[in-house]
Amino acid sequence: MSNYKGIKGFQVQTRTEDPTPYAQALADNPYAGAWSSGANLNTGRGDSWAGAGTQTSALGFGGFVPPGAGHKALTEQWDGSSWTEVNDLNTARGSGIGGAGANSTAALAFGGYQNSGPYIAVTESWNGSSWTEVNDLNTARGYIASSQAAPYTACLAFGGYTGTANTADTEQWDGTSWTEVNNLNTARRKQRGAGTSSTAALAIGGTPPDVAITESWNGSTWTEVADLNTARGSMFSGGTSTSAQIAGGEPAKAVSESWNGSAWTEVNNLGTGRAGGASSGSTGIATLAFGGDPNSQATELWSFSGLDPSTTPAADYADAIVGDFYYNSTTGQFKTVNDGGAPIGAWSSGGSLNTARNSLAPAQAGTQTLSLGFGGETPGGNSALTESYDGTSWTETGDLNTARQGVAGAGTYTSALAFGGGTPSISALTEEFNGTSWTESGDLNTARYGHKGAGTQTAGLAFAGTTGGSNRQTATEKYDGTSWTEVNDLNAGRTDVGSLGPTQSTAMCAGGNTSPGANFTNAVENFDGTSWTEVSDTNANKHSAAGAGTTTLGIIFGGNIPSVTAATESWNGSSWTEVADLATARSALGGNGTSTSGIAFGGSEPSRSSATEEWTAAEFQIKSVTTS
Repeated sequence: MSNYKGIKGFQVQTRTEDPTPYAQALADNPYAGAWSSGANLNTGRGDSWAGAGTQTSALGFGGFVPPGAGHKALTEQWDGSSWTEVNDLNTARGSGIGGAGANSTAALAFGGYQNSGPYIAVTESWNGSSWTEVNDLNTARGYIASSQAAPYTACLAFGGYTGTANTADTEQWDGTSWTEVNNLNTARRKQRGAGTSSTAALAIGGTPPDVAITESWNGSTWTEVADLNTARGSMFSGGTSTSAQIAGGEPAKAVSESWNGSAWTEVNNLGTGRAGGASSGSTGIATLAFGGDPNSQATELWSFSGLDPSTTPAADYADAIVGDFYYNSTTGQFKTVNDGGAPIGAWSSGGSLNTARNSLAPAQAGTQTLSLGFGGETPGGNSALTESYDGTSWTETGDLNTARQGVAGAGTYTSALAFGGGTPSISALTEEFNGTSWTESGDLNTARYGHKGAGTQTAGLAFAGTTGGSNRQTATEKYDGTSWTEVNDLNAGRTDVGSLGPTQSTAMCAGGNTSPGANFTNAVENFDGTSWTEVSDTNANKHSAAGAGTTTLGIIFGGNIPSVTAATESWNGSSWTEVADLATARSALGGNGTSTSGIAFGGSEPSRSSATEEWTAAEFQIKSVTTS
């Protein structure tokens, strides 16, 4: 009797479990950072003392031990698992002593405050066993920041307090002496620093009053970049000018933020809220926080776990290969991996909008990594803001000429179209975006808001919406790069619809509000370039949803049913299937991308949101094979 291999010509593989799509693996094992406890310091202390080195090889020195013990010269060395007391500084000090060093065997201590006062300029060099006085700072001060993971022969000291005023002074150390260079833009104290050299650093936060300002140093000048989410001083910090981490701050905060080179994102909090401690770390994904007020001995380590999407591409996960035929020895079934089916995926956090808002528009032909959002409604009223997304963070670009909400969009992130909206009067205005600025073009024939768009800047489509009151629009218009022309109407008038379709001749109108009040619909219509045809309804009646994909493969997400929802539904060209929800329920949001690589941004939760989420999915099905 022949075996299977002899008949079919190949050996059936055996697996103990079904293959997992990469997107589902990310959802099951997300890449996330968290603080964990390490061994305590021998002597607890605060008052903004100093640290140097990395997460596994650090040095902590100076500080203040209350009550009555005063400023200290104590030095402790960290080997990655425990602290050991080593030789003291020559000059006891605290109140924001500065420190730098690439590891625990070579460091620099500078500035600070002595028990008897005043603020000092004294600098000491650590050789792994003892401290030696070297050349002083040019400006005596405390509460000073530094590129703290830089080599002790090439570091930067900036900001601080002289005893009479905050300072913006910046000094560069060359291994022998300090040289004054260009000042910070904003004088402050109790700010924190990050950096691994004297030519690239960050100056973060500070006080008083508490500020969120971040400045980046390029070796010659400071430039203001994106602000912290929470203004504060006396934090823990670590990392570089492009990958940094801060945590804590006055008064006894636990909040943490990560820097990716362009924006700050709130992440998991410290286990113990505190300020005025010391820290170290040469990268934003591996930092160390120790000590702090009041008299803390706590040590915490920041580290990541899970699948890193930047270093573990889907191809490397190598599980779900369409066409595979295998035997699952756990379930005792033969199975195949088939093309198609509802996408198996998950939503993950992306970089937040700079300005929270709802009722904004996307450039409908944008992608997950190249997207544009414009207009909308903020707490202050209608907005003209335009922001561009690069796959990591949002950057403000040229504003619309006319602020409006309920606007619709078409095109890409460098060649977009904005039309209609509430200004607050109902508008027919059309504007074209060239990647930098907006220019007014030909108006819609029907002024409206709550409508949707599809297509490109030179071949756009506008449909649905309202002209106010109980009027719900069926009007559909095509744009040719200059003017709008009316074409065949929708079958049913509605506003606040969801949509799919990156082209003028392939668009979808999904759901919406058919009359004032909670009169929501789940009706769906597809446009073929000439007319609208009714297709299968969504599972839920809702309005103000967003979409990504095409009229044959897409997803609709968020909206109001009538409460705000996180529901996501997948369309395969003939039917809708519920898939993984958004992390944050919201309506009146923007959306872009494809059925396997989408983006959701802004909206109402019901408060206005700046949140961005990214959808990653694989489209295939695993089916059991009947062998009897």
